[in-house]
Amino acid sequence: MFSIKNGNISNIFFLLNKSNRLKLVFLASLQIIINLLDLIGVIIIGVVGALSVNGVQSKRPGTRVNDLLVFFKMENFTFQKQVGVLAIVATILLVTKTICSVIISRKTLFFLGNRSAEISRETLNKLLSSSIIEIQREGTQQLIFKINTGISILILSILGALLTLTADISLLFILGIGLFLINPSIAVTSIAFFGVIGAILYKLMHIRAQKLGLLDYEISVEQNGKLTEILTSYKEAFVRNRIPYYSETLIKLQKTQVNVLAEKTFMPNISKYVIEVSLILGTLIISSVQFLLQDAPHAIATLSIFLGAGSRIAPASLRIQQALIQIKTSLGTSQPTLQLINNLKNTIPLEMNIANHLDSYYGFVPKISVENVFMSYSSNSKFSLKDISLEIGPGESVAIVGASGSGKTTLVDLILGVISPDKGSIKISNHQPIEAIKKWPGAISYVPQEVLIVNKSIRENICLGFKKEEIPENAIESAVSKSSLDEFIKSLPDGIDTLVGERGSALSGGQRQRLGIARALITDPQIIVLDEATSSLDAETERQVSDSISNLKGKCTVVMIAHRLSSIINVDKIVYMENGSIIACGSFEDVRKKVPNFETQAQLMGL
Repeated sequence: MFSIKNGNISNIFFLLNKSNRLKLVFLASLQIIINLLDLIGVIIIGVVGALSVNGVQSKRPGTRVNDLLVFFKMENFTFQKQVGVLAIVATILLVTKTICSVIISRKTLFFLGNRSAEISRETLNKLLSSSIIEIQREGTQQLIFKINTGISILILSILGALLTLTADISLLFILGIGLFLINPSIAVTSIAFFGVIGAILYKLMHIRAQKLGLLDYEISVEQNGKLTEILTSYKEAFVRNRIPYYSETLIKLQKTQVNVLAEKTFMPNISKYVIEVSLILGTLIISSVQFLLQDAPHAIATLSIFLGAGSRIAPASLRIQQALIQIKTSLGTSQPTLQLINNLKNTIPLEMNIANHLDSYYGFVPKISVENVFMSYSSNSKFSLKDISLEIGPGESVAIVGASGSGKTTLVDLILGVISPDKGSIKISNHQPIEAIKKWPGAISYVPQEVLIVNKSIRENICLGFKKEEIPENAIESAVSKSSLDEFIKSLPDGIDTLVGERGSALSGGQRQRLGIARALITDPQIIVLDEATSSLDAETERQVSDSISNLKGKCTVVMIAHRLSSIINVDKIVYMENGSIIACGSFEDVRKKVPNFETQAQLMGL
């Protein structure tokens, strides 16, 4: 009944570790045990009903009722006192059970909520520890949903509903057994009556519930994607007069999602109203049959037991039916999340250390060795790196150049360790890249082509990824100076604490790139890798950023992907790539002689 892609509902339970599974079982056991209070309370209600009729008729209570009075040492109490005391006891038992259930349910949900956060963290760590190819295979909005909402649904909505289901099914079982021993006919009638109604409701609604859950996931992802799309391309959309298109699309998605939410919200009400009507009809049927076949005391006692049991069975049946629908709905919504977790189950998360910015990186040698590396993204991919070998010595500045699609970015990704080669080896300081990153955190830095700027201060952008207190002021000042940002920062009214605006709207392209360089330098790295850091800049800004990069020469090993030859004329070594192979490696002049295309580009630029 609960089968889902790549497994069943037990897969979700086993997302918890052994200790947490035992805690959850303990909480479920408590819920089951306190259900006995309901059984005792219902039995006492039946006794109160029988006593009331006997008292009105001035008759002695039946044998079983009398035995109960003797057990409680109440046989000599007046009829009024017996009824009053037993009514109070029944009320206390039923209310106590309800309060205990509420407390246990609350603790369970808080427990599951905390575990949900832990699983989100573990899943995110595994995801970020996997190959960048795996990360890019998933859409940004899909990943955000899966890591946050999806895991919350798996743990809170599904396991939480499963606990409710277990408690209420056990309540029906306990009440059924207890009532059967007292009155088999009423037990069978009550359980069968509400059970059949619950089963019919579940059968009618569970398929729709699962479809609604999956539809809710798909709409949420598409809606978030469209919203991100318009916010990040506002100028382009405005100029092309596409704002109405986005508005109309988002409105349609919003209306569809609201309708889905309204239907999901209304579905439990259907069960509620059906159960309410069923309780009324059941009472009428039971009372009619009992008064026709039994004497008044027996009929009233039976009806009292039915009403008492029904007051617990009906809500339990409703909760069971709603829990089943919630599980089905949640399974539909969270299937992609469970698939992601399954895909990452063999991934070992990285254990990163916080970089010590006063550390000299003892033992680290800023040397990069690439030996006989082969790399293909998939068996169907036409692109591949073929037998790449490269040595980059400590303090060297190296530029990797070549036409688009020649393999420059792939080679850099391999050096950084974000992807792994199919064959061959890559070593940084005689360690695999990931091992070097773990052993000497901060010794290797990276500047992307498009530097991420958040709507915070320059200081916070430079220290992005670290807590403010982790970064010494002298480290910030050094990074600002080396990236040639100091004069610009001095000209600002709030200095380094000036806000930069959404996506760095208060900064020029060159300032954004130099901020990215400052961010990379905050840990005083021994190796810095730059991915086309000047490709989208004008000539003057390119010169400023190139000067910032030149300042690093001799202070650390510099590896850069270059687009403009003017920015790499003074590097120690140029690596020219074509069709996934290195076809030339040497000084600027050496490569000019070996590669006609490079020579042509140099001449066109007047170099």
